[in-house]
Amino acid sequence: MIELVDISKSYGAQRLFEGVNLRVGPDDRLALVGPNGTGKTTLFRILLGEVAPDSGRVEVKKGLRTGYLPQEVAPSLADDRPLIESCLHRARGLGDLLEERSRCLATLESGTGGEAAARRLAEVEDRLHAMDADSMPARAEAVLQGLGFARDDLNRPMRTLSGGLLMRAELARILLDDPDVLILDEPINHLDLEGILWFEEYLRAYRGAVVLIAHDREFLNRTVRRIVEVSRRGAVDYGGNPNLPVYDRHIAEREKAVELAWKRYEEQQARIRDIEDFIAHNRVRKDRAQVVQSRIRMLDKMERLEPPEPPRNVRFRFPQPARTPDLVLSLEGMGHRYGERTVFDGVDLRLHRGEKVALVGMNGAGKTTLLRIAAGVLAPTAGRRLLADGVGVGYYAQDQFEVLRPERTVLEQMLEVADAATAPFVRSVLGAFLFRDDDVDKRVASLSGGERARLMLSRLMLRAHGLLVLDEPTNHLDIASREVLEAAISGYEGTVLFTTHDRRFMDTVASAVVEVRDGRLTRFEGNYSYYVRKAQEGEGRTDEARAPAPGPASAAPTPRDLDRARKREEAERRNRLYRVLKPLRDRVARYESEIESLEAELRALDDELVRPDLYQDFDRARDLGARARD
Repeated sequence: MIELVDISKSYGAQRLFEGVNLRVGPDDRLALVGPNGTGKTTLFRILLGEVAPDSGRVEVKKGLRTGYLPQEVAPSLADDRPLIESCLHRARGLGDLLEERSRCLATLESGTGGEAAARRLAEVEDRLHAMDADSMPARAEAVLQGLGFARDDLNRPMRTLSGGLLMRAELARILLDDPDVLILDEPINHLDLEGILWFEEYLRAYRGAVVLIAHDREFLNRTVRRIVEVSRRGAVDYGGNPNLPVYDRHIAEREKAVELAWKRYEEQQARIRDIEDFIAHNRVRKDRAQVVQSRIRMLDKMERLEPPEPPRNVRFRFPQPARTPDLVLSLEGMGHRYGERTVFDGVDLRLHRGEKVALVGMNGAGKTTLLRIAAGVLAPTAGRRLLADGVGVGYYAQDQFEVLRPERTVLEQMLEVADAATAPFVRSVLGAFLFRDDDVDKRVASLSGGERARLMLSRLMLRAHGLLVLDEPTNHLDIASREVLEAAISGYEGTVLFTTHDRRFMDTVASAVVEVRDGRLTRFEGNYSYYVRKAQEGEGRTDEARAPAPGPASAAPTPRDLDRARKREEAERRNRLYRVLKPLRDRVARYESEIESLEAELRALDDELVRPDLYQDFDRARDLGARARD
């Protein structure tokens, strides 16, 4: 249906990509991946005909209907129409058809239209019947609720919706439009976990083609069948074993391809060096002149291989804090209200040293409110927040503009939180987060979502915090950056309270999960997969539910009760320590095994290199020497 042939695109001196070949078939499920800034969104706009390529051609099937969800929607969508009416009006031209039907009926009732109005009314009715217009309101309601809107939201004016809700409304409109090809640029950034799960099921049942950009690895595994990696050298589908999950297969095959590319590059470089050495040693010999010229022509004709492109990853570790008390943060009898709405009423939450606790729950359940209270940014309307003495708190806000000032530059925002000891290292930290050269003078207002996320993380690097509170830190980060953030948090010795919609991230990082639902907190001692399993079984819940108010009827705990509680807490602490240390011990064991294997290989190479007959075969001796040096 759509085919890109040898597409190239540059902006000034910056080459985004060249030689891109891509074909989208009728029922394709295709994802574009690659670091932020490699041109994935530009490639989408070329697919849609909004941007012309510098070279190559775009072939699109005649009459093809596409539905495009950009990363940001136009403010003009925020009009006075109710949400469901706005989605219906713009989906498949339904609103225009209904208005035209009303005009035709009015004309016929007035007696001025005659046969032409009756014929046009019949055509409109046929088109409405073909799209099953009578069922569209019910379908619109189901799609909107599946994407996380409450029933009460359906009649809210569009102008009252936040930016994230507007994005969800536009996604609903596109799904109702039922195009031949869905082209979706990071469609799940503004969905909660329930919305993502619903959307995955919807895409699996969708009859058309789907081309999307997403950084959630589990979402990719569940929704697409092909992954194409975009870089400045083109677009590559590595293929691989179809029995593996698609993203895991992509990673495995890419590693093999990069390893093979390095091998071919190094072999060619060794061959070039040999030829150049031969030319240098024999250039002055007249009896070798013909051979030398032949080698020079060989070099001129040789198609030089480029080395594999190194990844532009963020590389960092959080500064390790001083050892904190065992109980880092305690929220006791905490309650919070917004006007007449009660978010929490008398809940408890305790965070211990070294814990990595993930909050899960639907949008609007109060996760961000809880994080703001835990960070000390928001005071609860009831209860107490107790933070251990000497514990600093680092807060990453979901909406970066809560903390960042749009008129300031990247460098100014860093210096704002730096002290005398860290100010000299500000540019180095920014460089680690890919802010280099003139990038540090960019104003915050001009930064992309991914750049703002990296700036917020770089600010956290300037202080050692005993408690990190992170609200959606993975939003706008590409996959490579998410993996680096996973490693940084896993290696961080302080306490972390966070929320994210990335299930793989939670599985890797979380030592406990707290579910926020109906104003209650329910704790599960394990990662996200454990939470899903136990929540389905109705098990695994511990002491973070709403605490009952003590009163005359409550019996005082007996010594046996206290002893049981102490033993339970000690067991939970041992379990937490085991979950933290086991991956580290496994990693050490793996490294020790690799070292032992390499040492054995080196001993074998040493035995070979001391054999006199080896040097009768110069090429083999050179290869063994190179392997020993490596």
